[in-house]
Amino acid sequence: MDRHALLIIDMQHDFAVPGGACEVPGAHATIGTIRKVLTRFRDLGWPVFHVVREYRADGSDVEISRQETLARKPMVVPGTPGVRIVPGLEPIEGEYRIVKQRFSAFMFTELDLILRRKGITHLTVTGTQLPFCLRATLFDGLCLGYRMTLLTDGSSSRTAEIHQANIRDILDAGMTCMTVDEYLRGAASKA
Repeated sequence: MDRHALLIIDMQHDFAVPGGACEVPGAHATIGTIRKVLTRFRDLGWPVFHVVREYRADGSDVEISRQETLARKPMVVPGTPGVRIVPGLEPIEGEYRIVKQRFSAFMFTELDLILRRKGITHLTVTGTQLPFCLRATLFDGLCLGYRMTLLTDGSSSRTAEIHQANIRDILDAGMTCMTVDEYLRGAASKA
């Protein structure tokens, strides 16, 4: 039996609100689109995972490639406004909040354990930003045996060219890419 879960990745103030410490252009514009699929998952009672990034203020848990950036401009530090999930996508009771310090939502987190305990077979991925956190999560999920779907208009990248190049790679790896509306007419309508 197919069981679906939604991953909403890094839709936090520092990434997805204009003027955020590490704003991703276009991330804010995806909030309404992501909310459409989030509402459908909630209506169906399917699991929702809010995957967020958090770094210690001293940078001791940040990726080596981001140490200098974090020293210059702190981002997603617990207790700061930047770590909060954007308005309109906040978790409700019964939804999961997974904290990560790496690109992949699977690395050093309890995500895979919870998904397997719940019998999840399909993951639908949204959020920001595609070439890093979404891509790493999509490929790790595929390697772990999940059927992976990227919602192309429910995700963002720094440029349209980067976004399209990543979508091509994800398709070439055998994963599914579709818009939120296509998804809602397809997989999420069969429940």
